[in-house]
Amino acid sequence: MALLKKRSPEPAPGPENEEPSAGAVDQADGDAGASARVTAGKGRPTPKRSEARAARTRGGAVRTPANRKDARKIEREDRRAQSQQYRAAMMAGDVSRLPPRERAPERVLARDFVDTRINIGPFFLAAAVVYFVGGLVPNSYVRLVATYVMLLGIVAVVADSIVLSRQVSRRVAEKYPDSSVRVRAYAAQRALLPRRWRMPRPRVSRGDS
Repeated sequence: MALLKKRSPEPAPGPENEEPSAGAVDQADGDAGASARVTAGKGRPTPKRSEARAARTRGGAVRTPANRKDARKIEREDRRAQSQQYRAAMMAGDVSRLPPRERAPERVLARDFVDTRINIGPFFLAAAVVYFVGGLVPNSYVRLVATYVMLLGIVAVVADSIVLSRQVSRRVAEKYPDSSVRVRAYAAQRALLPRRWRMPRPRVSRGDS
């Protein structure tokens, strides 16, 4: 009777019945290891260089924005913090923390030269005040004197600005012959202001060579 029983058909070879090859096992192990390395990582995207620089400016960790609104907010906060640091550096006269444009060695040389000399600019401001006050006085003689004082101040400040611009330009050319930074107008504009109003603040005394 056992001979009359039908033999069960052997399973046909298929993908689900085949034993995994050695290459497949190695590939699966590699994928699992890569997944483990990713999972064990820091779990966040690498910050951009600008974000890392802004974080150093704030003195804190890099913040990754979740959306555009957060990104704009972080950018505004970074600009505000950077402007505050620049203003503190301008008030202290710390060249190392000034904005990149003000850290140019040509500008540093021009500022120091202006701060070591006696400039006509502050006296011109006084002449302008005299002219304004004299114009309010109902006296033709006082108005005439105020006008002459104002004209004399204009001539003096123009002559002083020309001399200053040439001196600064010559000094910059001697020390930085290949420089393309313009310092004439920069020096003349700084010389118009009183010493206490100048930004960045002077770091040298008047009369220093």
